[in-house]
Amino acid sequence: MFKAIMVPLDGSSMAEQALPMAARVARATGAALHLVHVHVAASRDPISIEGLPVVDEELRSLAAEHERVYLERVAATVAGDRLRPIVTRLDGGVVHVLTSYARDIQAGLIIMTTHGRSGFAHLWLGSVAEALVRVTGTPLLLLRPNAQGVLIDRPFKRVLIPLDGSPLAEEILSHAVALASLDGGEVVALRVIDTLPVPAAMPFHERFRIDEGTLARERAEAELYLQRVVAKLAPAIVHPRVIDAEQPARAILETATAVGADLVAVTTHGRSAVTRVPISSVTDKVLRAATQPLLILRPGMHHVD
Repeated sequence: MFKAIMVPLDGSSMAEQALPMAARVARATGAALHLVHVHVAASRDPISIEGLPVVDEELRSLAAEHERVYLERVAATVAGDRLRPIVTRLDGGVVHVLTSYARDIQAGLIIMTTHGRSGFAHLWLGSVAEALVRVTGTPLLLLRPNAQGVLIDRPFKRVLIPLDGSPLAEEILSHAVALASLDGGEVVALRVIDTLPVPAAMPFHERFRIDEGTLARERAEAELYLQRVVAKLAPAIVHPRVIDAEQPARAILETATAVGADLVAVTTHGRSAVTRVPISSVTDKVLRAATQPLLILRPGMHHVD
């Protein structure tokens, strides 16, 4: 279902680690692979070729040539076997031009690596990736290198999809199943029942816990809902899972580890989505703390694939 795949490159070896995954998906789906670099004037971390910085206000033509050579060199590392990457050098605000280019080529997927540290207290999304999560309508596959800066390219044998019961959250299903099917993988459809629907920091928050009768009804409704999801995704192998938790984001992360998820697929908002809120609190916490690759979709947009 992916007709075009875009990989943003900033000249770093970290960004280039997304290439094997992108090439694998492109070959398996027959998608066109676009390698894109956005020229940033006076960059503090310019692309260098043989030690020569290519970003120089007085040598713009030389910069353009060196960046073109860089893209062609990188493309050559994954070319072959009927795959001929398309290289493009762009100018302008990084997030704006990447978003526009993805829309122009009707990209079905953007694949990129991210930088940073893990844990709830630290944001591991790079600034560009974080901004794209909030503005692009193209699904994003974010890959995170380990503590040694190495990205382990592994098949998506098990994909975890947290759902909140809304049509918006379900928009990611077809994309996630498509990635899982590339490797003959399975899907775990997760419905988390929030047993503490108010922040724990609020006074007397314990009074707002769901009573056992209500919880039993919500569990039954969640199981019926996931049964419909399973039927909708046939013949894909889907394992429904219902859990209840006071902290849904942490429950999602713990479930990802427990089931051995190779990929977690989430939407930026769902049941309570409003246009002025760019990302839900649960999704934001998952993005900040997950160690697995993430497939992220901003729902309510027109997805070309």
